[in-house]
Amino acid sequence: MEKMDHTPPSDSHPPYLDPYVMEEDYDGKPTEEEMKTLRRVPGSIPLVAYLICIVEFCERASYYGVQPLLTNYVNRPLPAGGNGYGAPPEGDQQTAGALGLGTVAANAVGNSFSLLAYSLPLFFGWLADAKTGRFKLICWGVLVFGVAHVLLVSAGSKDLLASGNAKVPFFLSVYTLSFGAGMFKPNVSPLLLDQVTTTVPKVITMASGERVIEDPESTTERVMLWFYLLINIGGFMGVATSYAEKYVGWWLAFLIPLILYVPLPLLLWFLYKRLVLHPPGGSNLGNVFCVLGVALRRAGLKKIGRKGFWDLAKPSSIAAAGLESKYKTTWNDEFVEDVRRTFQATGIFCFFPIQQMNDAGIGSSASFLSTMLRTDGVPNDVVQNFNSLCIIAMAPVLNYGLYPLLRRGNIQYGPIARITTGLALSTLGGVAYTVLNAYAYKLSPCGNYGSSDCKIGSGVADISIWWMAIPYAIGGISELFINVPAYGIAYSRAPVNMRGLVSAINLFSTAVSYIIGLAASSVITDPYLTWDFGGVAIAGGVLTVIFYFTFRHIDDEEYVLTAKQEEYEMDATGTRTIVGENVLNKSANRPAPIADNEEMMISQKQ
Repeated sequence: MEKMDHTPPSDSHPPYLDPYVMEEDYDGKPTEEEMKTLRRVPGSIPLVAYLICIVEFCERASYYGVQPLLTNYVNRPLPAGGNGYGAPPEGDQQTAGALGLGTVAANAVGNSFSLLAYSLPLFFGWLADAKTGRFKLICWGVLVFGVAHVLLVSAGSKDLLASGNAKVPFFLSVYTLSFGAGMFKPNVSPLLLDQVTTTVPKVITMASGERVIEDPESTTERVMLWFYLLINIGGFMGVATSYAEKYVGWWLAFLIPLILYVPLPLLLWFLYKRLVLHPPGGSNLGNVFCVLGVALRRAGLKKIGRKGFWDLAKPSSIAAAGLESKYKTTWNDEFVEDVRRTFQATGIFCFFPIQQMNDAGIGSSASFLSTMLRTDGVPNDVVQNFNSLCIIAMAPVLNYGLYPLLRRGNIQYGPIARITTGLALSTLGGVAYTVLNAYAYKLSPCGNYGSSDCKIGSGVADISIWWMAIPYAIGGISELFINVPAYGIAYSRAPVNMRGLVSAINLFSTAVSYIIGLAASSVITDPYLTWDFGGVAIAGGVLTVIFYFTFRHIDDEEYVLTAKQEEYEMDATGTRTIVGENVLNKSANRPAPIADNEEMMISQKQ
């Protein structure tokens, strides 16, 4: 293959640990001995990076201020004796409501909303890379968000709720909001990483006189931790909007996200001339789909995953078969190998939809369960915030407690073992939901129809809603064991020019769980809720075993790779080897400038 020109474009900074950078001399370049012995420290983070984190907080707070409310708004009718804005009478066990369309419609709306929010980034990420650039698409997304929030506030109008005409602005706003999220989601974290312009390690002397290495990966890790922290803090905005829906009504519950949204346009206007902005550098995503299409057309569905499947898309194979006129190729054989390795590296994501469904129930089943329990003045949808709370509380326990303790004991606890632990935990969470729902049906005055707007007695089972904190907490902890090591494996093994595809496949795996929830809408209702939880928990247990025995060899491979290449050693947070190249992810096809920094270590909450 002809040697490629590795000269970096003048309008971009070269990627960290890229071979054509590391072969050149620069001031402060560490020697091999210094790379092994000197302590690594993060570099300074520019102010604009912190401001982008605030932008993310505002967007996520406005998004998660709305998302938990959708099920109650669609499912339940206006409470009898309420204030007309959707809030139930004070001291009553009724749940806030508006449209009264029932559980099937509520599940369909909630899942279709989330499905769009997690599948559209595949298209809009490509559009930003190939046509518009990241910042412009973020701005368009913010504009769409603004329209959606204004429409949503109007859907809380007392007159529209009373007349039944609130459906129009509500459904328009919900799906407009999902499009705005699709524009914003795939572009903001790469834009943040673009601001970290130091991309090679440098030896510096600190004020104390100690010589250290200013490490780009440590800098990236620090800024992403701030980013992830603000994502989860923004997720708690659902607490405020849940209490607003319960005690005031929909107008205030929807106004709070709009108020949080207001700083976004001002922040983006302030940041525009201060940001490092890469022009669109092109996207390989189109060629990825072309390669997949050619392989499928030549091999058929039966040969997916079998030896030789991807080879059929190589130009050399097409030429050997005399099919050049039928299949026009704009890629080389190495690119096909990159695609094959990427799909192999992200194969673990195929098991994640089951974790996501056990995390909070299939579809909106967990929300329906919460309407059957005694709330005692607590909004029924506020308890789901225990998921984010446990992530924030347990992350330092794992990173600074459990993992270092295991390393000191020389106990190998590789990424596959951690993911298996997470899948097992999520299965336990599913079992907890199943047991709780079975008891709710047993103790509900309406029996197996307790979530269907029960009017008998108090309308709820004599079980505190706080019991639901247990499965929500277990689900949050399971995410910590799954997400970070999974991204570490995928990024360290997928070719460096395919990292955008890794992010897209990860987000699409989340979309799959919503597709399943949407397809099952007709049975995510009374009297089937116990089996909705139990069936998923059984599937989770089986797939946990299958996952471990399918991928356990990776733990041994990762251990050997780490032992042979100490400079790529994976630390407690699983961030090493992700930014740089290693022996598993090298590629002759270099990424376009705009794709140098891609999403890393971000959970589905982003």
